[in-house]
Parts: sequence; structure tokens; C-alpha cells
Amino acid sequence: MPPYVVRLVLEAAVSAGVAREHLGRLPGATVLGQDGIRVPTNLLARVWEESAATFAAVGGAARVGRMWTPGQFHVWDYVIRSSADLTEAFQLAARHLPAITDPDSAFEVTRDPMGRLTVATRPVSTFGRVGTLISEFVLGMLLEQATTALGRPVIPEAITIPGPPPRSHDYLIETLGTRNIQFDAMVSAITFSALDASAPLPGADPALAVIVCEHAAYSISNARLVLGWLDKVHAEIAAAFADGPPSLDRVARSLAMSPRTFQRRLHDEGTSWTEEVEQVREAEATRLLRDTGLNLTTIAARVGYTDVRALRRAFHRWHGQGPADLRRHLTSTAPQ
Repeated sequence: MPPYVVRLVLEAAVSAGVAREHLGRLPGATVLGQDGIRVPTNLLARVWEESAATFAAVGGAARVGRMWTPGQFHVWDYVIRSSADLTEAFQLAARHLPAITDPDSAFEVTRDPMGRLTVATRPVSTFGRVGTLISEFVLGMLLEQATTALGRPVIPEAITIPGPPPRSHDYLIETLGTRNIQFDAMVSAITFSALDASAPLPGADPALAVIVCEHAAYSISNARLVLGWLDKVHAEIAAAFADGPPSLDRVARSLAMSPRTFQRRLHDEGTSWTEEVEQVREAEATRLLRDTGLNLTTIAARVGYTDVRALRRAFHRWHGQGPADLRRHLTSTAPQ
């Protein structure tokens, strides 16, 4: 992903009291000041993991999203502001979403029969246990984008959040401006009124909209990829699946390390061989389930399982539901 969102969350964490030196030691953080690059998605997850407790004390992840300011996400912001209305703005923003995040993320933008506009988000499996926090962050950011684009306060008609309800969610009511918040939902989503959805945007400029959309596509295709060490590990693990369950020794050799040095480096990164194999396996199995028509036996073999029952158990462990139900859900929520 580009460094913009990571920079916003990192600066918010520092403002909330997390030591900049601590976050600066995270793998990949030293290049965040550069533009025209893409950094490992798991860097964002690591920043959230290190800052979650601090954010909770200052109003939660949604409040971090509302710290966004115009221009902070470069061309993507102008895609929204130059559109005709909020519906077109988020439709174009969804089309150019890789300009600010992982290409595996997605927005689904819909209007219901009453004219209300809903923007639902699909998180990335790499986000792991901080996925709910990032969903709340995105909701806050989308609300702030809508408020800025319309040039007036916006009150959402409804909010849905995938995670379980917290002991108290007064902080979300205050930050998102509505009591209509549903937890344990299938997707993270924000719904705007029909009036807000179709109101002309003060900054609408059709000619500029064409230019910024073209520039957004250009910036995505021409960004320079900066891989972190764990990304290289993930690539080697994914390649090893072709021969069955991946071997630690083989991956270590491919990275020009002894097995002992490799395990020590994983420990220094705050992870383990088992955790990284599981993460790559989950991401690939979920992608194959969502994007292909392959049967479960084939998917199991592709991610190093010799028994399809092991894959079924894994999906229940990862997603809390079986692969058939998950495939239906992923297919139904995928953007058209």
C-alpha cells in the first residue's frame, strides 16, 4: 500500500502518546517519508497493534480516521472532492481504492430504493486481529471525507461493524454521530441519507475529475514497491506450497540463512514460523475461495493441506464459518 495511510496512523499514535522512536523501529517504517512507493501492508497492521491500547484511551480508531485532512491521501482525496455528488464520489473512490490501500481491499457502493447511499468495506486478511480497529478507522475517515466534500456536517443514518460490541460504545456514538450502530455485522459499512447522497458537491469539477482519475490510475501503476523482509518470507512460503506443506529449512535456504538464524530473525520480528505459514495460508486460501471456482480439494492442495477436512477446520478457525458460507458471503459482497 502507499505510505499515506500508514503515516496518518503513525502520526496519530505519536500525538496520542506512543513514542516515535518505538514506532520508528518497526520494519519498513524508515521509508514512510518517501512518495511514489508502496510499502508492505502488514506495516499498517503493526502500527495499529503497537498503538491500539493508546488509541482506546483517546477515543478509539474511528477518531483517528476523523483526523484525516484534505490532501493527506494525495490524488484520491481530489477524486472525491471533484465529483458531482457523494454517490459518484464514492463510486470513483472505490474504483481507485488501490491509490490509498492494499489492492485486495474493496469498497462496495450501493443505493437502496429510498435513495440512501451505503459504502461497505472489505478488509484485508493481513490485518488479522486489528481488522476491526482498521474498519472503525475507515468509517471515521469516510465520514470525514463526506463532511469535507459537502462542506457541512453529515450525520450517518446507520453504521455496521464486524466485531463484537464493546462494553461501552459511547465513544463511537460521539465520534460517528449516530446511535444506530450494529455490531457483529457481516461487513463494515456506513449509510448516508438520500439527501446527502445526491446533494451537489461544492467542489464539483467534471474536467478536473477526469484528470485526477487518470492520475490516480497512473500513480498506482508506476509506484515503486518497497518490500519488507517478512514480505520476502511470505513470497517464499507461497512458492513452497506448490510442493506441499512448506519447509522451514527450505525457506531459510532460499533466503540465504541457516534455519537457526532464520528462526532468530522471525523472533526479532515478533513472530514465528508457524504464525507466518498460517498467515500466508489464510490469505491464499481466502483469495482462491473468493476469486476462483476451484473446489475445496484443489484449494486445500494449493495451500499445503493433504486433507480437505483440515481446510474446513481452518476456515472455521480463521473466519468463524465454513468455506461454503464464506464463499457465498464473499461473492455477494464483492464489488461488481
